[in-house]
Amino acid sequence: GSRAYVVGGEDILSRAFDEVYSTADPTGATWAFHGSGSFPSRNSPGVVPFLGKLWVIGGSITTVQDNIATISGVLNDVYFSADPTQAGSGGWSLATSAAFVAGGLSNIKATVHRGQLWVIGGAQVYSSGDGVRWSRIIPMGLDANLPTFGLASL
Repeated sequence: GSRAYVVGGEDILSRAFDEVYSTADPTGATWAFHGSGSFPSRNSPGVVPFLGKLWVIGGSITTVQDNIATISGVLNDVYFSADPTQAGSGGWSLATSAAFVAGGLSNIKATVHRGQLWVIGGAQVYSSGDGVRWSRIIPMGLDANLPTFGLASL
């Protein structure tokens, strides 16, 4: 694509955000703020282009009390936008609020592989052909005790 996006995240106090930024600058020096997405604030979502749209998948909700951040929830939803630069004007749609059978996922890694969305989060693997219906994958030979994974497709 012609733009790189930053979606969601947290500040140094671990407060989650729903903001959307992008850059078309090849050096990455100039970023544009597009407003808040029309999805709940989240930290560590999966963000990936798929089927001509940008997808935001799961993530966690953190709460801060007495300067101590704790994960207070893990999200089980999937949102998409055909034009993420319109974030501030409701440019995001909910694909599903119950994507993963085992509950929400955080610290998600997402990629597209052989025409399917793939996500790994919390040592769980899922794939989807449309972003709405998800299938849990039981990976053979993948150590499910590892706390986090990287994910890529070539």
